[in-house]
Amino acid sequence: MTIAAAAVVAMAAAASATASGGDPAAAAGFVTTASPAPSAVPGGLAAPRDMTAVGGIEFARLAGVADLHVESSIVAADAELIAAQIADDVQSVEREFGMSFAAPPGIYVFSMTKSYARGMTTVFGYPARTADWIAENSVAFFEPPLGLIAVNWEAVGDRRPVAAFRHELTHLLTLRACAPRCDLVPAWLNEGQGRLAEAYVQGADWRLTRVRYETSSMAQTGTLLPLSGLVTQGAWNSLTGWAGYYKYQQAARVTELLREDVGGDAPIARVYERIRRGDTIARAYEALAGRSFASFVEGLPQRLRAGSAEPGIVTLPVTPNGPGASYLLYGLTPLATVSVRVSGEAEMTDLVEVSPYGAVFEPLAGGLPRGTYRITVVDGETVLTASVVKTSGRAGPY
Repeated sequence: MTIAAAAVVAMAAAASATASGGDPAAAAGFVTTASPAPSAVPGGLAAPRDMTAVGGIEFARLAGVADLHVESSIVAADAELIAAQIADDVQSVEREFGMSFAAPPGIYVFSMTKSYARGMTTVFGYPARTADWIAENSVAFFEPPLGLIAVNWEAVGDRRPVAAFRHELTHLLTLRACAPRCDLVPAWLNEGQGRLAEAYVQGADWRLTRVRYETSSMAQTGTLLPLSGLVTQGAWNSLTGWAGYYKYQQAARVTELLREDVGGDAPIARVYERIRRGDTIARAYEALAGRSFASFVEGLPQRLRAGSAEPGIVTLPVTPNGPGASYLLYGLTPLATVSVRVSGEAEMTDLVEVSPYGAVFEPLAGGLPRGTYRITVVDGETVLTASVVKTSGRAGPY
């Protein structure tokens, strides 16, 4: 999305990325700065909910840090989870930027894709054809001119933790943080912040691991996207398919390294303070990090590869949908077909196609019983092995 225009095209890429498997768990040695887990909404939702109709759709309007409208067909327990997560997300995003939202963010949570599409017309004002396209190609949406956020609960509600709200809230507060010089914010920073914010949600360490190792795979296989080609929103939006997913991973990791170099308690707040004064990202970085932005860009391939074997496998005792187990392969031959053998309480062998960027992320089959599994991957003459404990599923033989 452009910072000053609707986010239709960019959100299609984001939706594709989300649909392709989510974003998985932290490896040894990685330190995250996640917020505390969301607390329960004071008093819960036991009291009768304040019902209101907007655009012909009935919502429960929930008071709090956001102007939150939850479609009435969403059960109270989920509405309570949504409100608690948003309360945590607002606090986290405000801390990141070192400023508060000017007003409670307007958020509409639709129960299913059908009402999400309808709301794009009746609440957000899009023509029916555009609304249908948005619903088919996104799971969450931020409309800058209206300052409103929409989320399709049917599409994101099974993920744990739910990160869609924090991503869109990050974009919303960016508008205030960069004004009046939002034209100076490169697309890779704007979008990278949104993806990185997802990875910093409490319990989403799996997302951060995926950001780091999939970007490492890009560096190892020589498939990094030139940062100079991710500056304008038009160039960003033009990258679709596999590139439409990996551009987010790379931008998030680059943003993480920029935060590290700037340092301080609120590095992003320091960057945007310079941008508001008219500094480009290059001048802001040089002033805050004490070295040239050119050296930052030149050093990215080496830094992005640092700390990871070449190639390698990371195992994760979770899945995007909660308990289970997953594995992430990186640095493999792009587009190769590799053999993956899983052995333990049960055994299975599968052929898996590697992405054009040398990485693969897969959850273990849900039907496998609980237990310890050994994963063996063969890519030509390369053999990778690792073990993982699957924490869900029935006990006993397959």
